[in-house]
Amino acid sequence: MTIRYANLDGFNPSNRTIGGECPHCLRHTTFAVSWHADLNGSNREVADAIVIKYLMTLFCQWCQKDSVYLRDAVRKQVPTAQGTRELFTTIGIEQVWPGKTPRELASEAPEVVRDVFAEAALAEAAGANRLAGIGYRATVEQIVKERGASGKNLFERISDLKSVGATDEIVAAFHEARFVGNDAAHDALAYSTDEIADVAELINEAVLVLYVQPAQRAKMAAQRAARRTAAKQSSP
Repeated sequence: MTIRYANLDGFNPSNRTIGGECPHCLRHTTFAVSWHADLNGSNREVADAIVIKYLMTLFCQWCQKDSVYLRDAVRKQVPTAQGTRELFTTIGIEQVWPGKTPRELASEAPEVVRDVFAEAALAEAAGANRLAGIGYRATVEQIVKERGASGKNLFERISDLKSVGATDEIVAAFHEARFVGNDAAHDALAYSTDEIADVAELINEAVLVLYVQPAQRAKMAAQRAARRTAAKQSSP
């Protein structure tokens, strides 16, 4: 799963430095955790743990801008040599400021694939993780259909992608998206924000390999061919 902010879990992050992607400058950089406080009345039980919602502000050390999040975390008291300390484990993170911009696939992807992905991305940006999971599964279904994979169900069609040139990594990623979509549709299972983001990024990486890179190579080949033709025409 994608770890959105590295080194966030552990002891109280206030005034610590963590790593991640800034929603303002879109750089993978470092942040200072300038604010981390629990919201009164936000405690809730999840399985055998108590989850608390925290208001967290991160200061980007590259663009010098703040971003604000709601962080759901399990808080535990753990013994140390000095007594006890609070240990935090993240369950989910919701971006509050700046507003989330829905994801988009590269223009090289087929239009129907981009349209279905865009609808799933709108659901993800709105925090509707079940709908987003279903939408990203539908995106995968459109991709395997466009690639000409065969099979009587989505599982078989994804697995058949290897016969039309897809890598094992892409097949595994698409099966992961299928699992998430099935769980959301059939069992009403809601994955965390980071887990849904990870599925979206897996699809984006697959689109890069399946559509963007071949289009770039074809463009470069055409440019080289044009250069050779021009050189021959100019030769005496």
